[in-house]
Amino acid sequence: MRGHPTLATVAATAALLACASCSGTSEPAPGAHSSSTATTRTTTAPAGPLTLTRGPGFDRTGAFTPLMTCDDPRDYSPALNFTNVPTGTRELALTMVDLDIHKIHWLQLGIRPSAPGIGAHHLLPGAREALNDFGEASYDGPCPPHGSTHRYQLTLYALHEPMPASFDGSTPPARTLQEIKRRAFASAVLVVPYTRH
Repeated sequence: MRGHPTLATVAATAALLACASCSGTSEPAPGAHSSSTATTRTTTAPAGPLTLTRGPGFDRTGAFTPLMTCDDPRDYSPALNFTNVPTGTRELALTMVDLDIHKIHWLQLGIRPSAPGIGAHHLLPGAREALNDFGEASYDGPCPPHGSTHRYQLTLYALHEPMPASFDGSTPPARTLQEIKRRAFASAVLVVPYTRH
């Protein structure tokens, strides 16, 4: 009868549908593809924002100890930890500025992006220190007047391109800091106090 498929037509259609469903050349479902991509991103991207934290050696309140300051002849630079360095970082830079008198105490360049941090009084291979406001290409620890407390801002910068080798122990510190900020696309801040007795 017209308008109703024959038994042979129904059987042929069912066979074609079964074949299509087992074909190895079909594309994965859009949802499955997105899920796979999301998993890949999760394993390669940082878990959160760039972070700078204290390493060993600070006192129990989180302040500098005299060993890290002008009150000790060793004047050790602090140990610091880096986490969640962004994808695309070509180089890390580290600075320390006295927030109360706006003096640059430390400029460290050329830190590799894979570094998990730095040890106390330690310069990683490939890293270098640039001229600070005290006329030295090194770390100069906190040195507020006796009886006062100053706050020191340590900043870790993720740079999209490395700092040129021309930024060294002879470049004015303000210029070096300005260039670091110009090349940075992410940063993390840690403010540490020091009271000089």
